[in-house]
Amino acid sequence: MVKKTPKKTAVIIVTYNAYDYVKICLESLLKNIEEHHEIIIIDNNSDKVTTDYILSFKSHKQMKIVMNDDNRLWCPACNQGFKLISKDVEFVILLNSDVRINDKNWILKMQNPMLSNESIGFTGVKYNFNAFRPTYGALDGCCLMIRKNILNKIGYFDENYPWNGAPYIITQQAWKKGIKYYYINDNSLITHFGKRSRYDNNIQLKNNPINNEKIISEAGLSPSFDIFAWIKNKLSIFDINKKIGVHVKNEISL
Repeated sequence: MVKKTPKKTAVIIVTYNAYDYVKICLESLLKNIEEHHEIIIIDNNSDKVTTDYILSFKSHKQMKIVMNDDNRLWCPACNQGFKLISKDVEFVILLNSDVRINDKNWILKMQNPMLSNESIGFTGVKYNFNAFRPTYGALDGCCLMIRKNILNKIGYFDENYPWNGAPYIITQQAWKKGIKYYYINDNSLITHFGKRSRYDNNIQLKNNPINNEKIISEAGLSPSFDIFAWIKNKLSIFDINKKIGVHVKNEISL
């Protein structure tokens, strides 16, 4: 096997306080990212210790930093980041600021399914199940890779869902165009500490309710509830990649 070089990728991180986790995230990222990739940080008006830390990277050659004057929440901040992606970037990773990267080959491992199967437009290490056909849920936004050309075809995130739901919506929209997702079931790539900005700051978040059936219908698909998938998921024997029929060749030599 020939060792592949990962295609140029933009990693977008939205920050809001939680300095200790932001520090863990950025330190682990810088240890595990090649020089040809870029890092985009969108800060939502964090406290001084967090902003001082982020601004210490303002001269870093890989980084683009935006400091907002208010907390715009995750989805609008991601859209800000999308607008800053360089033209030669082929993939985008949305990375939560409370994630630690554990594997130096994590970007290549996330790209590999899309490099070996053109129908795959999203990969991620966390999957959120729901029992509605045809999509059966979506990948979580905590560590989500997207083909950049999907953003060109479909557009950016729906800001009516400023905190969560936008990745689910774009997944349904992409599915209508024949673009599927692939779940990387590998817990070793990252550690997700989970919702630290929300918990550490006691944020009461506003978000439109996520109606799975309605969102699927609005994307032009025909939703139907799959009771057998629901049972398998409850029994922890549901295989989303097998269910939606995505196949990946193991072409990486690491």
